[in-house]
Amino acid sequence: MGDPVIAYAALAVLAALFWLGALHKLRNFAAFEAAVAGYRLMPAVLQRPFALAFIAAEVLAGGLLLLPAARTAGILTALAVLAAASLGVAVNLLRGRTDIDCGCGGLSQAPTSLSWWVVLRNGLLAVLALLAWPQAGGPSPRDLVWLDGITFFGMSLALIGLYLAFNQLLASHLEMRKRSQS
Repeated sequence: MGDPVIAYAALAVLAALFWLGALHKLRNFAAFEAAVAGYRLMPAVLQRPFALAFIAAEVLAGGLLLLPAARTAGILTALAVLAAASLGVAVNLLRGRTDIDCGCGGLSQAPTSLSWWVVLRNGLLAVLALLAWPQAGGPSPRDLVWLDGITFFGMSLALIGLYLAFNQLLASHLEMRKRSQS
């Protein structure tokens, strides 16, 4: 069994990222709904309900991840959200459609085009969810001490920083690719 501090940091970071993503999508709902439509995976009549359900699933995942009795459900919900998003991106990439907004949301205000890097990022978030799995169903395997709090805080900030850096590199890479094709 892994160290509980790693699992707790993974849970906190995932909850924060899911809630930030949901908040961004709610604040820019028309843009998110347009991104869902851009995927061309469902009839127009289902696009708005799907967009609302996707945001609700992100909020739900974030909340469940922080409730000790519901962590397993939170991890499974988070994995389902990541899988649905990755599947939509992968289908469109295989169709050759890269110039649509991924609808990812988050801390970046700029739309992100589709690429396999988005799928990789989601895969890394899924690994983070799986790192939290040992803590999903029970009490901590050891007593936590004050140093664990510092470690948790530092690790959480580092993971969020890595996520933001990855997203910035992704956005910069895609922007450079667009400029070189122009």
